[in-house]
Amino acid sequence: MTLRNCSLHNSLVEISIATLLILEFALGLLGNAIALWSFISHLKVWKPYAVYLLNLVVADLLLSMCLPFQITFYLTHKKWGMGPGAWCILTFLLSLSRTSGIVFLTAVAMDRYLRVVHPRCKINSFSTQAAKFISALIWLLVVGLVHPSLVASKIAKNSTEFHSFYPIEDIIFGSTWQQVVFCLQFLLAFSLILFCTICMIKRLQQRLRDQDKQPKLQRSMTLVTMVVVLFGICFLPSFLSRILITILQRSESCRTLQVMVHICDVTNSLTYLNSVLNPMVYCFSNPVFRYSFRKVFHTIRGRRKESQPQGFDLRDSCYSG
Repeated sequence: MTLRNCSLHNSLVEISIATLLILEFALGLLGNAIALWSFISHLKVWKPYAVYLLNLVVADLLLSMCLPFQITFYLTHKKWGMGPGAWCILTFLLSLSRTSGIVFLTAVAMDRYLRVVHPRCKINSFSTQAAKFISALIWLLVVGLVHPSLVASKIAKNSTEFHSFYPIEDIIFGSTWQQVVFCLQFLLAFSLILFCTICMIKRLQQRLRDQDKQPKLQRSMTLVTMVVVLFGICFLPSFLSRILITILQRSESCRTLQVMVHICDVTNSLTYLNSVLNPMVYCFSNPVFRYSFRKVFHTIRGRRKESQPQGFDLRDSCYSG
């Protein structure tokens, strides 16, 4: 079956997706740029947690810079005028930034889990240099996983119209590999983050008996729970839609194909929302990040500057063990 006799366009869906992408681009670029500025300008004490968090910010910024091309793609009714090579590069960069963001988000969760649940574990004594080496390995691993998305089939090369899902007989290797990598990374990352969160909540509940630490521990529990919820909101719909598409991709119904493509496009756009939410979840967990955001917003509104909090150490965050 081909797309030749079945129109997969829907102006309302495409405009809605473009609007969502515009919001994700604006908020994600602003939030992560402020976070990066906070690291460069104010960070005094580097810890492995800070190294992973910085790489997460870089991954989210890379994703944000790719979104204008996606916005143009949907505003022009999914027509791509820059050639199949540029499309493959864009797909590669989107996959690279999203996958690395998920991996570093998982690394942050595991780092917090070990420090809260297993504070005497030898891994907690890793130096900042070791964390940088691990981060470099993560980037290399992710590049190795997503580089097949640079492979374009003869169908993509002979067309100016591209889709996130291809309901056709000729399987595209790069696209198929993307689906496999996405599903595996979601299952592994979500399982690890959920496991770490449950264990951390149990340990934090045991510490709630200390009245002096209750406010901070309550914030920690709320934050780690929020991470799991937001991760599920951003990635679970896309994961489920890809399973549904795999089941129904041989359908002979044009209407079914239309619905499948639209669902895939919408849920795929939701995955980019994670780059917007990461600064709120992690950066707002530390008073200096909150200071940086307030300083920018107050500058825009013409208010007077705030006094900077004393000492920028990520150990002060409500995620510290």
